[in-house]
Amino acid sequence: MEENQNKQPQVQENDEVQIDWAGILTKLLKHWKQIFIIAFVFGVMGIFSALTMKRFYGVKLTLAPEIQSRSGNALSNMASMLGLGGINMSAATDAMNITLFPEICKSTPFLTALLDVPLESYVSEEMKEEGMKSIHTTVYKHLTGEDREKSAFAKWMASLRNNEPEKPYTGVQDPTELTRKEADVVKALSNIISCDVDQKTGITTVSVVMDDRLMVKQLADTVCTRLQLYVSDYRTKKAKADYDYYCMLADEAKEEYKKAQAAYARSVDYDRSVILQSAQSERDRLREEANLASQIYSQMAQQRELTRAKIQEEKPVYAVVQPAVLPQVPMNSRAKRVLAWGFIGGFLALLWYGFGADFFKKTRVVLEEKMQEEE
Repeated sequence: MEENQNKQPQVQENDEVQIDWAGILTKLLKHWKQIFIIAFVFGVMGIFSALTMKRFYGVKLTLAPEIQSRSGNALSNMASMLGLGGINMSAATDAMNITLFPEICKSTPFLTALLDVPLESYVSEEMKEEGMKSIHTTVYKHLTGEDREKSAFAKWMASLRNNEPEKPYTGVQDPTELTRKEADVVKALSNIISCDVDQKTGITTVSVVMDDRLMVKQLADTVCTRLQLYVSDYRTKKAKADYDYYCMLADEAKEEYKKAQAAYARSVDYDRSVILQSAQSERDRLREEANLASQIYSQMAQQRELTRAKIQEEKPVYAVVQPAVLPQVPMNSRAKRVLAWGFIGGFLALLWYGFGADFFKKTRVVLEEKMQEEE
């Protein structure tokens, strides 16, 4: 018993799997023709795959937004010149900062506003000489494939899914209530647009990927412009509301001033020959009301001009460091696709002739022996 226990660990230590690399190399050299043929077949399949794959083009824009503490010094100086030095015109830090740019680009209202953007397909000079014309479409039509003629198989599949004809697209009425098709288009548009912000420098990079080199440039320019307008509208929204409010107050003060001035003028004209103290007191009261109305109107007019200047002060400034450039080379290379297929084929052939064939034979032998034992 003790001898068996002492021998058992020795058997376990010696029972280790050792790979015969020399034998594997011999097998591979023996079947090098088969390996080459399999890799070649996969390479041919890669050629067909590369010829039928869709080419994609990418465009990147770089923006440098204005980053500064908007203390309102210019407005404070203007207020002091107008005699309103006690009014604090400094603006507090708003919630719309550069870190929210990626979320804005992925938001549904921002994306739905891009669905009606007009696009034009790229046509080279050689293609124009051959009579080919560019296609004028929109983002929605291009992403849904409505600007391209469907194949017979696609039409047949569409007829099986739904016998009723689809309603023509008339635009998104409410971004919060999208149809299934509109939601799919918005999701696809979200996947082709990306925005990255450098937290240290504030440099914003907008990237767009599409299957047409001119369309991707046009869409990238539009995204850049819409992003600037979106942030600009947000930051000037409060200032515009204040401007409208002071315009209303200034108009009302102007009307009150006209009424008070007219009442004082009538009092002076009609009571010129009257020397009663009551008439004199009435004229003095009307003159003071006219002066007060004039002061109020002057202050409201000054506030109106200040808020109009603040609208321009609140507008953010963006420097386009790298504009959208028409891409010349697609992102996905056909040569890489062919090489990838050939590499996969060669790798699978090496695995099969190096390990898989022997493992398959051993497994088959074991299964046959078990089946014979059961019989």
